[in-house]
Amino acid sequence: MKLVTYCKCCKKDIRIKSSAATRPDLQMEKGDEFSVNCQNCGKVEKKLVNDIKAEPNNTMILIGVGIGIIATIVLWGFFGAIGTVSVIIPLLFWYQQMDATKGFNSYMIKRK
Repeated sequence: MKLVTYCKCCKKDIRIKSSAATRPDLQMEKGDEFSVNCQNCGKVEKKLVNDIKAEPNNTMILIGVGIGIIATIVLWGFFGAIGTVSVIIPLLFWYQQMDATKGFNSYMIKRK
């Protein structure tokens, strides 16, 4: 999952560099309010933790698809048609990304 917010000036997405899995983790890492710099227009803005949203990381899903295809080819040679069960690998990657995104976006921090 990747964390993003938007720039109020140019309306482009700004990616937040953090490994926080939940909004409280992000709050503990960055604080209630922190500054972000737009790479497009260069404006520095203060953003609240609740202004950040999570999006699925498509790179991880593509990695899952690649692993699934390779596993299917290898297992097809050894086990035949039963090897197609490895097609479920990309679905697991997709489900994990969606679950992490939903978990982050569903919880909001109380305003003080």
